[in-house]
Amino acid sequence: MDTPAAGPPPLNRVQRCYFRWAAPWYDRMDPGLREEARRIDTFLYSARGLWVWAGVVSAIVASAFGLAAAGFPPALALLCSAAVWVALLGAGLSAWLMPERHTARRLGRTAVIVTGMAFAGALTGFLVARATVHGARTPGEFVGPLGEAFVRAAPVLLLGGVALVIVMAAMARLRRWQMARELAHLRLEQALEVARRQAAEARLAALQAQVQPHFIFNTLAALQHWVDEGDPRAAPLLRALTGFLRGSTELLARDSATLGDELPLVEHYLAVMQARWGDRLRGHVEADAASRAVQLPPGLLLTLVENAVEHGAGARLEGGEVRVRVQVDGARCRVEVRDNGPGLAAGWQEGVGLGNVRQRLAHRFGDRARLVLEDAAPGVCARIELDLREEAPHGH
Repeated sequence: MDTPAAGPPPLNRVQRCYFRWAAPWYDRMDPGLREEARRIDTFLYSARGLWVWAGVVSAIVASAFGLAAAGFPPALALLCSAAVWVALLGAGLSAWLMPERHTARRLGRTAVIVTGMAFAGALTGFLVARATVHGARTPGEFVGPLGEAFVRAAPVLLLGGVALVIVMAAMARLRRWQMARELAHLRLEQALEVARRQAAEARLAALQAQVQPHFIFNTLAALQHWVDEGDPRAAPLLRALTGFLRGSTELLARDSATLGDELPLVEHYLAVMQARWGDRLRGHVEADAASRAVQLPPGLLLTLVENAVEHGAGARLEGGEVRVRVQVDGARCRVEVRDNGPGLAAGWQEGVGLGNVRQRLAHRFGDRARLVLEDAAPGVCARIELDLREEAPHGH
């Protein structure tokens, strides 16, 4: 049964409404900034984000009670408390989202501007409240109360300004640290990906280099012996070997090749082995038209044929037979190499050649391809089964 891919949870109604309202603001943001801002907003308007709002409201109310206890009018205390906490939150978010704008010099200017605005706002609020509540008209009626209010408000305003700058500096520094860690992590992931790709390519090259080495050496040794002895079989063997080497040198340098490209090499290989073994080996190759366009890592079919010749047909004193059959049936391709040798021995273990075939199939196709070995009574059948679709269905 298919497992659905994990993804972000769906937005709730509040989040959808908020993001529709905030869409113009997001459109004007830098893509990286937009992603971080959206992540924060998604959290703030989620169930867990309610705790943040509850904390902000509690802080505003507690600060307002403190200011009222110090002698501030309740409405002014609530207004000042809300202004301070909203400013702190806004400054913190600004520093988090745009840390590069909050350098030491800019923070110093911000501290002066914020403190000046706080004092100007407090002075204006005091004058308006005094004129409205107490009916003061002359400057003398404002001087005394204004001095008293200034003494009370100055520590609060100064502390608020200092707190604002500290919050902004801390948030900007924390964000820069986080961004540096994310950048280092990204670079590490990129380096690991490059290393993995290089390791895979090196391993693939090593696997390709291991295809058919002893076949070439043994054939050259036989050819040298026949040349030295003046054996007439040397000329046909040299022609077959030349054709094989000419095609395989180009083929094995590729990352991928069609079966139509590799089947002639299989025929050259069988011709070389028949020249060496004479009547002790019979080879047959059968492939339908559709199968010739199927792409596989080069050398896989040659490896299976070599394995069948060496361990199957070659194990029969009276000689043996190797049959290669390739066909496409719908979305599946079957590549079969069958011999009439003694079959799989008890306790047999897979050798280097078959292990290379499995690894290269897994490297190229993943779960879409597999290698199957089974007793054919007589002999062994090695079969590659390949799903030709781009994506294989998941397991049940």
